[in-house]
Amino acid sequence: MQTVYAIMQNTDWDIFRFVIAVVDSGSAVAAAEALGVNGSTVLRRISKFENDRGIRLFDRLQTGYTPTPECEAIIKTAREIQESIAVIDLGIAGQDLRLEGQLTVTTTDTFLEAVLADIILEFNKENPHINVDVTVTNERLSLANRDADIAIRASKTPPEHLVGQRVSAVSFAVYGSVTSLGSLPAEPTIDELKELHWIGPGESIAGSPVKDWMDRNIPAKSVRVTADTFPGMRACAQNGGIAVLPCCIGDRDKNLRRLLPAIQEMETSLWVLTHPDIRKSAKISAFTKHVSKGLREKHYLLACE
Repeated sequence: MQTVYAIMQNTDWDIFRFVIAVVDSGSAVAAAEALGVNGSTVLRRISKFENDRGIRLFDRLQTGYTPTPECEAIIKTAREIQESIAVIDLGIAGQDLRLEGQLTVTTTDTFLEAVLADIILEFNKENPHINVDVTVTNERLSLANRDADIAIRASKTPPEHLVGQRVSAVSFAVYGSVTSLGSLPAEPTIDELKELHWIGPGESIAGSPVKDWMDRNIPAKSVRVTADTFPGMRACAQNGGIAVLPCCIGDRDKNLRRLLPAIQEMETSLWVLTHPDIRKSAKISAFTKHVSKGLREKHYLLACE
């Protein structure tokens, strides 16, 4: 087997992004999706590397791509290099004094819809040379790897390696359809609700406070439908189900009514977070100040006041 040093000499380093993506995802298709390229591009790049170097990186099995021993040896060094490049990249980005260029923000569809869209557009109007790319996902993207520059997310305890500001409490309450549940008392009890048709959180939001509360208070047999976003749960509730939703989307929906007061034990916090190495970047600093101010002004929507 060629040594790792020999293999990596005079190599186009971009290939290792493809290799790492396939190792992490287990398939060329999933790797292509993560990298934002065609599946054929991943296959072509890896095949060329294998043919040029005379090695096999993966065993192609029906269950997916399994790294060979040669690949395992290469990938260890490749990850170390990737981490070093990320550190250098963060250091350079942190010294950028220009109010221009690309800025990537990650948040959820709930917050983008309820409170963030107009704040971001206002920032863009004030800073026309900064392009804001919003990644909407319930997954926690890595700010250290520059998957995003800024994260606007709900958490009781944000990661210690990030810095930022708590901008508001985030409250949750139980909602149901105005038309379908009109026979309920004006202020029903949880006992009057627990046997009805509930909408539960799907896998991507199972880590939210909602699932724990429902596991303790709502019989499993009553959870007839699940949805993996809060706007999805809201849509189901509009059509006759009952769902626990963030107040910022539940209270503003004319098709829903709040059935119980905000549930204190589910309350969490909304944070604007970034990596400490880039917080002094001019565009990062400008954006975090703008969006933090805007969100504090909307705390009444987030905190069920």
